[in-house]
Amino acid sequence: MSGLPGSGKDHWLQRHGPDWPIVSLDQIRQELRINPEDSQGAVVNHAKEQAREHLRAGASFVWNATNTTKSLRQQVIRFMRDYDARIRIVYVETEWSETRRRNRSRTTPVPQSVLEHLVSKLVVPDVTEAHHVDYVVSAR
Repeated sequence: MSGLPGSGKDHWLQRHGPDWPIVSLDQIRQELRINPEDSQGAVVNHAKEQAREHLRAGASFVWNATNTTKSLRQQVIRFMRDYDARIRIVYVETEWSETRRRNRSRTTPVPQSVLEHLVSKLVVPDVTEAHHVDYVVSAR
């Protein structure tokens, strides 16, 4: 998954992949009680351990994170390709005003400073990054 917090990644997953195992950086962050503004190394390491279990078993799963830059996506993709995984990116986007509204209504909203940093660095995935790339763009 790729998209800003509040763009609709979780909603897309509920509709299109309700039975898929999910490695969710947001969920791990909550479990480990790590603030989104703090270092995310422990979160990513924990996520990679969960992913390794699925990859070793040859099982499909979802890596649910913002993945807003090509370099972040490439790190995850390289990690998964070491296990000969087929990669599909689903990029989700909505209007900026809607993204901010959804973020504010979340149980644990991402701090505005983090959201603004993410949008300033956002690079939409291109078709050369994975075996398949889906673009889910909506006004609301």
